Amino acid sequence: MSLIDLDFLKNFTKGDTGKMKKYIGMFLDIAPKSIADMERMYTEKSFDDLKVVAHSLKPQVSYMGIKSLETTIKEIELLAGSKTNVDSLPEKIAFFKTECTKACTELAEAVAKL
Repeated sequence: MSLIDLDFLKNFTKGDTGKMKKYIGMFLDIAPKSIADMERMYTEKSFDDLKVVAHSLKPQVSYMGIKSLETTIKEIELLAGSKTNVDSLPEKIAFFKTECTKACTELAEAVAKL
């Protein structure tokens, strides 16, 4: 089962494959760095910074059509921002990392076919 749905991105770029490749490439570059930042920020208890990173990933996850992660990234942002139930963050970040890594593989394959 595919984790990505590029319909939004196709509509957003009006089917311009060059733009689609550009946006996917940017996500493939940013996502792993952002995940590493979230892991580090949790370890350092920098919850305000963690909230900012999660917030910035939210629209990107939507643009890439990774529906399965939209709720998770919102939860990470909310928990970090409210500083409540923060002991559940490592599990949510780990799930996000695992699923996002799979989605990035699919996105890389999609770019190769564009």
